[in-house]
This record gives sequence, C-alpha cells and structure tokens, in this order.
Amino acid sequence: MSQEQPQPLRMLWQRCTDGGAALFGVYGTSPQLCLPPQIEGHPLTEIAPYCFAREQRGISGDKRETLLGDSGEAFCLRELHTDAVEEVVLPDSVKRIGGYAFYNCKRLHTLRIGAGLRDIGSDAFMNTLSLHRILLRCEPGEPSGIRQILAQLSSDMEVCFLAGSDMEAVLLYPEYYESYDEVTPAHLFGRSISGEGFRARQCIRDGRVDFAGYDAVFPQACMKEREETLARMALNRLRYPYALRKKSRDIYRAYIEAHLHGIAIRFVEQRDLETLRFLREQGLLNREVSAECAKAAAELDWPEGAASLLGWLAAQKTEKRKRYSFDF
Repeated sequence: MSQEQPQPLRMLWQRCTDGGAALFGVYGTSPQLCLPPQIEGHPLTEIAPYCFAREQRGISGDKRETLLGDSGEAFCLRELHTDAVEEVVLPDSVKRIGGYAFYNCKRLHTLRIGAGLRDIGSDAFMNTLSLHRILLRCEPGEPSGIRQILAQLSSDMEVCFLAGSDMEAVLLYPEYYESYDEVTPAHLFGRSISGEGFRARQCIRDGRVDFAGYDAVFPQACMKEREETLARMALNRLRYPYALRKKSRDIYRAYIEAHLHGIAIRFVEQRDLETLRFLREQGLLNREVSAECAKAAAELDWPEGAASLLGWLAAQKTEKRKRYSFDF
C-alpha cells in the first residue's frame, strides 16, 4: 500500500482519559486504509469496539468528527466497514484493539501493525475470513503482541517482520481446528485440537518469537499438514533465515528436494517467477524439474516464465560442459 499521498478521511473519535484518541468509525475513498498517528494532536491509541463492524454498538456519549484532506472530497467518502475494507495500516501509536473491532470484515486480507499493540479485545477478528497476512513493524527478536492476535485467528496466518523497509523474517502459522466432545455420563466436554498450527502459535514467549521452537514444529507437521503449507513454511525460513540453525535449514532443504516437482509446478501455475528464481539460486531447481516447469509454463501461456526457465536450462547445460571440460 502506498503511503505517499495522504488519504482523505473523516473520522469519528473520542478523547481517552490518558489523552489519546479512540477511533469509533472512519469514512474514506479506498478499501486500503492507512490511519494517521494523531487526530487533532492526540495520538491514536485505540481502535474502539465494533469500529469496523456494520453495527457500531460501541458508540455512545459525545464523539468528535475530524476531516483529513480536501473538504470538497468529503462528498465522495463512504463508511469503511465490513465489505468496504481490505487492508488496514495501524500506526505505531495504537496500543489496543477493542472487542469485535473488525467483526465480519470478510474482505480484510492484510493488517499492518506496530510492536506496541498488545491489548486485543475478545473476538476482535471474528469472521475475518480472508485475513491471512500480518505485517509487523519490528525486529524479529523484539517483543510484540503478535501472540494475542494469533490466539484469535485459527486459519493460515503469515506473519512478516519488517525492520524499516526490509523484510527480516516471515513465518507461516498453519491452520488448526478446535472441537469439544461430550464425555458421558457426566456431560462434561473435552477439548480436542488438531493441526500443528496451534503448537506453532505457542512458540512465542514474553512477546518474543522462539524461532528454534517454531522450527522444531516442522518435522511433526510433515506428518499432518498439506504439501502446499509445508512448502510455504520451509521456503519462508530459507528465504529469510533469521536465527535459523544449520540442522533446521537442512531439514527444510531436504523437504523441498523431496517434493520439488509438485512444489515447482505449483509456483508455475501461480506465475511466481520470484520464488522459482530463489529455488534456482539455492541450487534446488534441477534440470529435470526446470524442463518440466518450462513445458508447463508454455502450456499455461506464460511466456515470461517459459523464457526464464528455458534460459536457466541453457545456463545449466553450459555450466555442466565447463565442469566436464579438460585442458591438455
């Protein structure tokens, strides 16, 4: 999301007892919303309950309205809630998200937050069915509130750690399921959890991600998770190897090598040339799979991919001839 041009916004807010501002509603022109760090000189510290829900039950008492941008654009603004919001950037000043704040925001797919966000109200992300990516502005070893957020999201979640404009680490937390089974005749209920995503979410201690603990989840996950999920976990760690130990790196590489054909063809189908290039640079994309991928790219009418793959094949042949040439 580009943040170069300020968005015209109309915000409904209230001053908090600590001097900060709580946001209760916002009107804008774009489903990609970037909230300001201050409202009329007050730091934006809270996203109030039901802020982005259609029914804003949290609104009571006196509220103030603030317009950012050209007043002439105010007539084009629409309320950003539920289906009208797809990506939200929260400033570093935000410390709390109230209960049901993003309730039923089914198109919300990306959330950008700072390390200071620690207080998450109950069911803040209920029915955010498309939310699968969180960009966290902090160093990977820095404490944050990511565990509190992940505790409310059981679907596949990709967490990206951003230090400035650089991506330092990316972790995929797989989906998991909870169920409750009645234990008769006492009519008690036992909790059952399936999926390694729950165990991976527990590898956050004192707000800091335990990368070694996260990596230790992978061998067990190989017995239960889908190939696509495992490939994403492995490639994220190999591409952004923050605190990655050699033993874990070898396990991730071995998995990619053992499932290379299916993984590479999937990236061809997704037209993901960047990841295919990464596989080649890591020495994981061999000639046989490269040829299969080039054929698949041609069949899918993806000329850029086919040309790159054929070029890599030609380079591999040249490199092989050089390795087996002898000077007399």
